[in-house]
Amino acid sequence: MLRDRRFLSLALLVACVLFVGSGTVARSVMREPSRFVPVAPGIEHVTFQARPAGAEPFSGHAFKIDLDVAKLHLVPAGDPASRRSVEDIAAPYPAVVAVNASFFDKDGRTMGLAVDDGRLIAAGKRPSWGALVVDGKKARIVLGADIRDHLAHRFVVQGIPRLVVAGKVPRLKPQVAERTAACAAGSVVVLVVATRVEATAFARFLADPPAKEGLGCTDALNFDGGPSTQLVVKLPDLSLSLPGGWGVPNALVVVPGKR
Repeated sequence: MLRDRRFLSLALLVACVLFVGSGTVARSVMREPSRFVPVAPGIEHVTFQARPAGAEPFSGHAFKIDLDVAKLHLVPAGDPASRRSVEDIAAPYPAVVAVNASFFDKDGRTMGLAVDDGRLIAAGKRPSWGALVVDGKKARIVLGADIRDHLAHRFVVQGIPRLVVAGKVPRLKPQVAERTAACAAGSVVVLVVATRVEATAFARFLADPPAKEGLGCTDALNFDGGPSTQLVVKLPDLSLSLPGGWGVPNALVVVPGKR
């Protein structure tokens, strides 16, 4: 609960810093989370607060990644059983946006398929799980069963459940937790971290169009959440550190393009 309050306070602080100068603009941005602000070449950011009907309010950060400019990596914590914080994993990068990604088993090993730059990180493909797949500079979210040759793809990371499928929210298990998710459509990936929120309320926020105060995602995938949810941002125009409750097996790392 204390960590949630810190998360919400930080979200409000960042919103005030980024959009200070016009109370009207600040309120507009909080109502329309699709109004992203550039913070680095190929990376845009917005802070959001959502008050869904019939569910508790939640807040968080979203980052729009242009794969024509910025690059996505899946960086392991170390050997297959290692777990470290996202902050530690991202430490070697001078400029970065990084979030947690894969689920892990009781031994700390990555669950699901994991590939970076065509290099296999974890081979345990889960056919019924979703997968964020990047080929060249195009991204999509598919079922694990649809991945035939994992080494044919530049980047793969699996998660569960698929929160949005072709613009629709599927039936989801009722569960409240901090959330980390990714949306994908063509050359754009949107990374989202949020405070504690019920799964369907979060999915609807992702799927709803900007006119309904959503992010307009056509396909979205849930990554490991709860104490795994964490975010690190080290950019000239934005710095954030939202620590999680424990180490994770890998981090989804975004390296901005050059100015």
